[in-house]
Amino acid sequence: MRNLDIFFFSWRSIFRLWPLIFIFWGIAVLPVKSAVKMLLTVLTVVIGIVILANSPSYHDNWFNWSPDTYRYQDDEEHDVDERTWEKQEFSEAYDADVRFATLNLDAAAGDFNLKGVTTQLFEFETEGNTGPYSVITKDVNPEKVLIDFTHKRFRGRDNLEHEVWMRLNENPVWQINIDVGAASFDLDLSPFKVEKVDIDGGASALYLKLGSRYEKIMVNVDAGASDINIKVPEGMGCEVRTQTILSGKEFDRFDKIEKGLYRTSNFTAASGQILIDIDAAVSGVTVERY
Repeated sequence: MRNLDIFFFSWRSIFRLWPLIFIFWGIAVLPVKSAVKMLLTVLTVVIGIVILANSPSYHDNWFNWSPDTYRYQDDEEHDVDERTWEKQEFSEAYDADVRFATLNLDAAAGDFNLKGVTTQLFEFETEGNTGPYSVITKDVNPEKVLIDFTHKRFRGRDNLEHEVWMRLNENPVWQINIDVGAASFDLDLSPFKVEKVDIDGGASALYLKLGSRYEKIMVNVDAGASDINIKVPEGMGCEVRTQTILSGKEFDRFDKIEKGLYRTSNFTAASGQILIDIDAAVSGVTVERY
């Protein structure tokens, strides 16, 4: 079905269906007739196929309508030939009145790099053959802006390559939400005032470096079959909560408080705190101080 272009799915996306194991087990122990169990099993399999048939894909937010101002950026009409190698550049002028900014990144796959600052609100550069991106900027109020950076149309096939380079303005307080499939991240957030980072990914490689420019930073990571490496500054107190399955953990200079809970010795006394929550399966998790 994939070779006939009926639908595309990545074999790695199957890892994201691991919760179905618990659903099948739950069906097996239900005190109902075998015919009902068979019906539920078939329904679950169908749902799994539907998920694969639509993953990766771009999802519209149907009920997130607002009369606020939008600024939409896009290149010229794109060639639909899958062999096309595309380059794109996006940027937005920085308004000194903006104190808070939220970046929503929704993509199927690729290598994502966030390194360096800019005098603009943001600068994005993309290069690859997985399809074009689009950027929509929304003014929530005079002090807050929302940036949606998304794949417009994912081209599913073998030999996919895509790289994204990002730079952000260091003045606003940032919230960063990332929802991707199989991807690699190299995110240096140490120059920025970061309030929250939320990453939902499939089979990923995540390198995240945090700074100390904001007094309380929250990090949530939900991933499967991933390599997760997070660096936190020594001057910040740090707490790590983990829920992991078949995963290795390494926490440099952390004290184990209880199962799944680790803290640095200066967690209470430090003027700033970093709270990390990691939910991972079949992954390697490392949190170290620098």
